[in-house]
Amino acid sequence: MSASDPPATGSGRAVDPAPDSAANQATGAAARTLIGRFKTRVLHCFQMGLPPLSRRERWRATLGAFLAIALSGQLLDWFPVGHHGLLAPMGASAVILYLMPHSPVAAPWPVVGSYLVSAGAALLSLLLIPYPPLAAAAAVAGSIWLMARLRCIHPPGGALALFLVLAAPSDLKQMGGLGLSLVGNMLLAVLLAVLINTLILRRRYPWRPELASNAHHTRDLPPEQRLGLQHEDLDFALEQTDSFVDVQESELVSIYNLAVEHALSRHMGTTCGDLMSRDLVTARFGTSLTEAWSLLCRHQIRALPVVDPFDRLQGIVTTTDFLRQLGDTPFPTLKQRLWHWLTPTPGPQGERPEVVGQIMTKVVYTTRVDTAITVLVHAISSQNIHHIPVLDEERRLVGMITPTDINAALYHQVALFAGDEAPAGTTEGAAGKKTKSDAGR
Repeated sequence: MSASDPPATGSGRAVDPAPDSAANQATGAAARTLIGRFKTRVLHCFQMGLPPLSRRERWRATLGAFLAIALSGQLLDWFPVGHHGLLAPMGASAVILYLMPHSPVAAPWPVVGSYLVSAGAALLSLLLIPYPPLAAAAAVAGSIWLMARLRCIHPPGGALALFLVLAAPSDLKQMGGLGLSLVGNMLLAVLLAVLINTLILRRRYPWRPELASNAHHTRDLPPEQRLGLQHEDLDFALEQTDSFVDVQESELVSIYNLAVEHALSRHMGTTCGDLMSRDLVTARFGTSLTEAWSLLCRHQIRALPVVDPFDRLQGIVTTTDFLRQLGDTPFPTLKQRLWHWLTPTPGPQGERPEVVGQIMTKVVYTTRVDTAITVLVHAISSQNIHHIPVLDEERRLVGMITPTDINAALYHQVALFAGDEAPAGTTEGAAGKKTKSDAGR
């Protein structure tokens, strides 16, 4: 038997090493799978799915916190209040006030309320509990209960309660000095948050939702807010969840609406380039008002885009722009008043506007060829827009979209969806009837 031959057993048969190697490979694969799952779970526990901030927001938060802590420390050094200067919980408050200014815990009342109730909880714990570790635990627990009860949740409040217990002022004088330092830090935190966020970082603080405006000045909600998620639905969901959600209710509604809009645009896939009118009737800056009105009447449209010789948009003139110029005239009917206004006045300088450029709307809402039509639905309903020029990469006018175009596209999508669903049921129903009729023969 040669050296390369497999070893023989007592019965003279060779032993095949293949099963052992296959078992080892299976064991190694199972081990790698378990290690991969463990790593995934560990990373998920540490990351917790926090959304990434943009580079601009990271720098804004960093600058805001730097200015707040630097100014607070300098002001407390120039004008000392109490026996302490800058308190440690101010660092935690800076994280919330400048990194999370939209959060409910960043509002002024949570900051002021948490500092006050935490100081009260710490003072009461020091007076009633002589054992420091137990007093610290009671102070933190009491501050949490009070912040939740008074709706002033601000996490640095727990740190402040612990700090005050550990500082352990020995007499009333030290306690009074620490209290003055606390009030000074609290007022500086709120005041600097308002000034820095508003004047330097250019964002609203305290954050407040924008009230829904109705273009028709009635009490009705805008069309896009009449259906879908409502504030009552959020209240019910939060009650069922029974946990604190670190986001403003109105901001959560906005996030939901944006997500629905993005999902709809992804599923529909229809862009402005698919819908827009391409054979446009346009005007120039120097087009006479009489000619412009004739174009509107002849083509039965209500708006004329105003372009330059290179087809770049300069503005838009609508029937509303014409009617806005009429003012008080002695003629009884609208037609007579309009033609009187359109008649040029004699002389080198007219008393009334005579060309389109004098009455057109210069600030125009525009869109791009590749924009999803769902983006325009919100603009049309909230801003009372009826004509949207479509521009290319060089900002040249290439089309126009109106609410009629969008309604037609939405109707087409709904009809296609209904058509995809209906034939299956119809065919099934027809097959069922045919089966029954065949069975009856």
